[in-house]
Amino acid sequence: MAQSMIQAQYHIYHTDLSGYLAGGAMVQDALTKYALGGTTKDLYQTFKRFRQDKERIPPTPTITITARNWRDWLGHKSYYHDYLDFFDLELRQLEAKVVKESSSSETSGSDSLSGAWSATSSSPLAVAMAKMVSEYLTPLIPGLCASTGALIHLGYGVEFGSRLATVEGLAYACISYQPATTCFIPTSSGSIFSKSSAGSKGNKSPSMTILNMIRNDKRLDGMFDACFQAKLNVVMTSRESLLKSYLNMWTNQVHSVSEALLDLSQTTSLLLFTAKGRHGDEQQLDKYLANVLLATHAARFLVKVLPSEQEKGQLLKAIWMSLVATYVVQGRPKISASLPVMTDACHQESNVMTGVVAEEEEYHERGTAKMAGMMTIDSEKCDLIRVPTGRWKALTQEAIHADHQIVSKIVRSLWWAELEHGRRGDLFYEAAVKAVGEDPTSDESTGPGF
Repeated sequence: MAQSMIQAQYHIYHTDLSGYLAGGAMVQDALTKYALGGTTKDLYQTFKRFRQDKERIPPTPTITITARNWRDWLGHKSYYHDYLDFFDLELRQLEAKVVKESSSSETSGSDSLSGAWSATSSSPLAVAMAKMVSEYLTPLIPGLCASTGALIHLGYGVEFGSRLATVEGLAYACISYQPATTCFIPTSSGSIFSKSSAGSKGNKSPSMTILNMIRNDKRLDGMFDACFQAKLNVVMTSRESLLKSYLNMWTNQVHSVSEALLDLSQTTSLLLFTAKGRHGDEQQLDKYLANVLLATHAARFLVKVLPSEQEKGQLLKAIWMSLVATYVVQGRPKISASLPVMTDACHQESNVMTGVVAEEEEYHERGTAKMAGMMTIDSEKCDLIRVPTGRWKALTQEAIHADHQIVSKIVRSLWWAELEHGRRGDLFYEAAVKAVGEDPTSDESTGPGF
């Protein structure tokens, strides 16, 4: 049943609903809950929830998209299914080529397509997906400064080795492409980031400093009367020079891909959970700001398949521009440098949890039986999946059953940020507690955060 529903959303239903992936969100939610240890019942509820959220795409004339003309229809949503067909065929042809070259290289010892990507994975599907994402995402990056949704979905495809999610992500990136944003990511050679310093120290975030400057910049005053996506486009086109100056400021303060990922992780976490409106009122968790956090998580996996530091830097610059534009559109709320103090019980647990980080670094082997018939995935990637342990385990179980589907994705992104960047004063864990809206060490529940 799950397989048939995936196929239905893939071929029949419109991917875009109010500016965001509808069918795609179902796939993301299912993969997230699976990775967090969700049960078969949890996955079924996911499909049941999203089944009613889709709308049928109106009939449109089909075209044949090829490797020669695929750029001709960028930014046109009506060609989404045509892009799906193109990337699906492209991936199958690449996979067949990998299999053929692998067979011939075993006897000849010659260089092959698969050999170039063997450092990241060895299965033909994973090699072909890495090659395709690298080839087609690179030219799309400059036009995705105002579209995090495509990057999020493509990140799921790469992280989980999902054929469908990868094809959907690239197709969504093509129809989301905005030519007006390409000015922020010019094509150039060399490193994107400054090499003038050894790097940032401590928990100080360059982006936090810059966002506080943007908050007080009167040149960004004014109302943007349009839907969210249109507002992003207005901000980027009408304030191009100003935003470029802030972007240059950021690239001069971060010095590597890892620093940029840390800075984005810290900033989006603080912005999402400490934002206050102009009059000091606390804002509800903002799904648009949450998408920047999720795009940062996606970037952790997308940078692994991009060919050079230049392309990796361009991707992170695009996400940073999306962060800034979203911050402006959402009213430039005030941000705190740290999360509010949590409950004593939470901190007591934090102090006694010895060895938790080491536990969370371990891989936990899980079979792929739950996913059978649900997704076409790379079995090598799903045989070995990191799942939360220690204090994160109870928290993620709460996230799986939260009322809003984005909560589980936020919590998993924050958990992964802690794995990669360390506790950072428990920033990521405490942010996850706020996302769930319930302290896992307390009997008192305040309900889901959204």
